[in-house]
Amino acid sequence: MTLSGPTGAADLVFRNGAVATLEPGRRPVEAIAVRAGRVAAVGSTREIEALAGPRTHVIDLAGRSVIPGLADCHVHLATDAAARNDVDVRDLFVDVRSIRDLLERMRERAAQVPPGTWLAARGSPMQELRFEERRLPSRSDLDAALPDHPAYVTFGAHVLIANRKAIDARGIDRTTPNPDRGVVERDPETGEPTGVFLERARILIKGPADRTEPGFLEAAIALEIDRCLARGVTTIHDIVAEPAEVLAYQRLWRTGRLAARVGLIFRVVHSGFRGHPLLELGLLPGFGDGRLWFCGVKMSIDGGFTGGNAAFSKPAHGRPPGGLIRITQEELDDLVDRYDRAGIRISIHAMGDVALDMALAAYERRAALSDIGAARHRIEHMGNWLSGPDHLGRTRSLGIIPVPNPSILFHLADEIRTDLGDDRARSAFPFRAILDAGLPLVVGSDGPGYWPIDVLRDLAVLTSRRTRSGATIGEPSPVSVAEALRAQTVTAAWLGFREADLGTLAPGMRADLVVLAEDPFGVPPERLAEIAVDMTVVDGQIAYERAAA
Repeated sequence: MTLSGPTGAADLVFRNGAVATLEPGRRPVEAIAVRAGRVAAVGSTREIEALAGPRTHVIDLAGRSVIPGLADCHVHLATDAAARNDVDVRDLFVDVRSIRDLLERMRERAAQVPPGTWLAARGSPMQELRFEERRLPSRSDLDAALPDHPAYVTFGAHVLIANRKAIDARGIDRTTPNPDRGVVERDPETGEPTGVFLERARILIKGPADRTEPGFLEAAIALEIDRCLARGVTTIHDIVAEPAEVLAYQRLWRTGRLAARVGLIFRVVHSGFRGHPLLELGLLPGFGDGRLWFCGVKMSIDGGFTGGNAAFSKPAHGRPPGGLIRITQEELDDLVDRYDRAGIRISIHAMGDVALDMALAAYERRAALSDIGAARHRIEHMGNWLSGPDHLGRTRSLGIIPVPNPSILFHLADEIRTDLGDDRARSAFPFRAILDAGLPLVVGSDGPGYWPIDVLRDLAVLTSRRTRSGATIGEPSPVSVAEALRAQTVTAAWLGFREADLGTLAPGMRADLVVLAEDPFGVPPERLAEIAVDMTVVDGQIAYERAAA
């Protein structure tokens, strides 16, 4: 048994189970004691029971497992939470198999609100490949179904389709220019908007209206965080795009309602943050406290894979190569230079291999002038596809961290084959190769708008490569359960500049832990996603407890 921290009886004791502390070299122990929000001791049930006092809350695990709290290192929780009242037409989660089904759901909502009320719906990425019609709805489809309401539907974060009333309400016509790094699709003969708005052009229709209501946004964020806790997720890195999102988080924090840990990553290009104010403030990653802190900045090079705008060197999804480049190499080089000199950690969105080469070139240019390894700079989505030995070697030499998305593999494997072809799809998501190249492995879900935040699901994909359809796509040597768990605990804590407090259940560490109904090391890897979370503890306080059956 190992003791640490103040003396006195434990506040919370878990006994008679299997506690995976994830400390190097330590095998699972039977019990753990918590005092003053930190791990006080781990050891045998008999040893830990001796630390209990008359007011200690003692929990009999009855053979269940305990692991450190899980982390999701790439989410858009605040942004996506703002859309919680949108009509849900995501075919991955509701019974929407055709454009007809989608329109019926929107008509049902329209019947509940007065004419002229705006209607928004949220679809799934690449839904056109699963619709019976094998296409997305058109403006005329929406016009016919919703003649009295300005309406639009999004498909992931990169495609929006609006009806005529919405287009007219926003004053958009043939003379409206494309916004910076966005595309308003137009009729080739008339020049009139077709209703399709890609990438940054989506804000011409959506706007930031919901995000200007902090009370609504606070409640929406709190609800999504509760859902995270119900799946054992105690820490997220949230990419925020609007000042209202930051204000909502601060209000939750100040009033004691922020139930999980949040590292904020500010989107600093094409966002609601004008100019580059963070460069002037002198903030460094880690500024804040153990519940809410500044985790860095994000910028995007290309568009989204799911919207057909990722910058690939070879054609994908019937589109020519090139994709949509949102930022020039010169601009990127300048931003990387400025933020690195300011000591601010950078996360670069790079979906396609063209964008990945641009990101690596910018980091290499900066590395020639300064040692950038200590900053823990990142490349978001690297490790999804076309990350060969050369890319991995360059990334390792720079000390850059790739953050791939197993959630995309799980939900969109069939669509990836259609987009990239079998040969490129087979080499996609090389998680094992990332580890073998000597790089840290850590992942993010890109949720909750696309799909729920669920790290256990993502661990199942890392270890089994089993997809939603039941197919197995893969590298010959998958990631082990131990490696996957360390990725989303130990390595994730390090990535968030929180390794001194989080990631393991060693004595003295913050008591963030998860009680699982089954042993993650004792089930087939693909079943990790099915393990029930019985309890989630943050700072020694029970933040979630599953209702008894």
